[in-house]
Amino acid sequence: MASNDGNKPLLRLSSRVKKLLDLEAQFTVGGFDPMPYFFEKGQGSLLWDVDGKRYIDFIGMFSAVNTGHCHPDIQERMIEQLKKVTLVNLSAHTSTFAPFARRLCTRFGYDKVVAMTSGTEAADTACKIARRWGINQKGIPAQDCLVLGVGGSYHGLASGVWSLMNSNPLRSTRYGLDSKIQMNANPGTGELLEYLDLEKMRVCLEEHKDRVAAVIMECIHGYSRDVNEEIHYARGVYELCKSMNILFIADEVRQGVGKTGKFFSFQHLGDDVKPDIVTMGKSITGGFYPQSFIMGLDTVMASVGPYEMASTYGFAPLGIAAANATLDVIDRENLIQRAVHLGNLWRKTVESWNHPLVDYVAQIGADSNLILREVQPSRIVALCMHRGLFVYPKADGIRLSFAMTMSDELLLEGAAILKSCLDDVDNYGSIEGESTRYGPV
Repeated sequence: MASNDGNKPLLRLSSRVKKLLDLEAQFTVGGFDPMPYFFEKGQGSLLWDVDGKRYIDFIGMFSAVNTGHCHPDIQERMIEQLKKVTLVNLSAHTSTFAPFARRLCTRFGYDKVVAMTSGTEAADTACKIARRWGINQKGIPAQDCLVLGVGGSYHGLASGVWSLMNSNPLRSTRYGLDSKIQMNANPGTGELLEYLDLEKMRVCLEEHKDRVAAVIMECIHGYSRDVNEEIHYARGVYELCKSMNILFIADEVRQGVGKTGKFFSFQHLGDDVKPDIVTMGKSITGGFYPQSFIMGLDTVMASVGPYEMASTYGFAPLGIAAANATLDVIDRENLIQRAVHLGNLWRKTVESWNHPLVDYVAQIGADSNLILREVQPSRIVALCMHRGLFVYPKADGIRLSFAMTMSDELLLEGAAILKSCLDDVDNYGSIEGESTRYGPV
């Protein structure tokens, strides 16, 4: 910490962090716009950076470590597999993949599984499957076949799915990637199919139902004051799809694997809701290995052939070992119920503050967004960083996701740090690490 001639104190980054930031700027491109945390070690919901400083993890690597960092049971299974074989890929069969696929299908009531590597690949593959169904089984001419997204959903930044997300001028001006076959707008009017606006989706689907193969969406975004508003909307879209012979794809990469209080967020819509295709990734392997899966019904998956959907690391023994171990941990430790408890404790704590800078807390299970007012979220997040709390800013607040293994004590300790930052932010001048851009998740 430094001061400026008796004015408000200034918070500075360490010399080691600055050197790493300079090195990244010199030799890397892409990514999001991360806060300048440089972590070297993690355990449970704790992280340590390159300077040995301890942090409480309130973001869970964008929901990729729902079971906490380096869960010992998953780690042990990974080490066992590492000692056997690390990669058996497309040139052969992985002996553990078929039993794992059966486990997924039996547990969730689906017929077939495709394995990929990233969540983006999962979303892209799901759309590809839906297009095949639309052309072959619904009879849509290939050049007219549409997959629609929903405003505010996040499916990744690859070329095939970028147009399913909110309009970004970079897509057309720099990359020429605005798509005529996959979009989250009404193809007739160009009007955004905004999340929570069921009427816009109804009008669009009624007009274009004969050429729409599928709608893909993250069912629960977790930003509303009342999550029932999101549940009502998502169920409404599902029912529209069912009534018009349109596939419903639930993208559960971010909101799946237990953290919302159900294994998949679409399960909040009702026991009678069954998406035609479900994607999963991120925490399905406990943060140990990049792996994603797409589940579907036979009526949708039957037309998929060899050399059409595959990934070199898509069903690697390491990924299957991590996914099996993650499912075991979630069940054995009752982590889905734990997510509900943590979320309730978090909401109760924040609402007890009655803080003037907090507009409201959005929460479902261990997933949350803290919506702020009259303060720049990046300043709060930067101050949290200096005080040992790992969070991420959004345009209107702070993105949060708690590991389902987090203790009550650690959650309350982190909440106290966050409240102290809200209380004290006006006492500081410059806070190094403030960001002015925000990622989409």
